[in-house]
Amino acid sequence: MRTLNDYFLFGGSFTAIQTAGNTADEIAVVPDGGKVIGVAINVHTIIDAETTFDILVNGADSTADAVLPDATPDETGVVMEITGTALVNPGDALQLQSNGEQVAATTADITWIIRR
Repeated sequence: MRTLNDYFLFGGSFTAIQTAGNTADEIAVVPDGGKVIGVAINVHTIIDAETTFDILVNGADSTADAVLPDATPDETGVVMEITGTALVNPGDALQLQSNGEQVAATTADITWIIRR
């Protein structure tokens, strides 16, 4: 069960997570400060390699990564593990950027999970 201090922001869609440097098509604007504790993702193809994403805050790499595990089934939502710390303030812009380890072409939808 999640604490009442967690909130969720739609983060848009990816058209090609297999392409390094590709970003989600939408920027999520943070309404209340906190820490990114997860990124929920629904991929539209079977994932055949662990894939990492840089968490961008205001267009800059926060040094925190979101990790999508290998063997994630098609059309299955998972919450990606966060390595590092991404702190956000009200008004900050959040976006994911793929590091391109995924081989198969796929799209995905994301939702940010932030703890106040």
